[in-house]
Amino acid sequence: MTKQVALALDLALVVLFSIIGVLSHSESLVSRLAPVVWPFLVACAVAWLILLWRHRPVGTLAAGVFVWLCTALGGLGLRAAAGGGTQTGFIIVTLVVTGIFLVGWRLLLRKKLVGI
Repeated sequence: MTKQVALALDLALVVLFSIIGVLSHSESLVSRLAPVVWPFLVACAVAWLILLWRHRPVGTLAAGVFVWLCTALGGLGLRAAAGGGTQTGFIIVTLVVTGIFLVGWRLLLRKKLVGI
């Protein structure tokens, strides 16, 4: 998998996480998606910039954990700084879902490549 495909997949999964969140609250996707998704996209992009700057492989489990924690914690921090809600339930859901999404595809890829 190329770095470009991996980046696109991570960003798409962050957007999917946000879409699921907005729709689960029966809110308008058009008006609520941007305010919900931007902190997590920015945090994910920063994680990726660090990986690329450090010349790290992007498809490994270690990279997945790094991108996940940067995206989740950085996104929550940016969201809080911008006045968005960070209730305990939201923090838990964010950590679980982004973890499954951002580490999960790397686990599946590893399983396929290694044949575990």
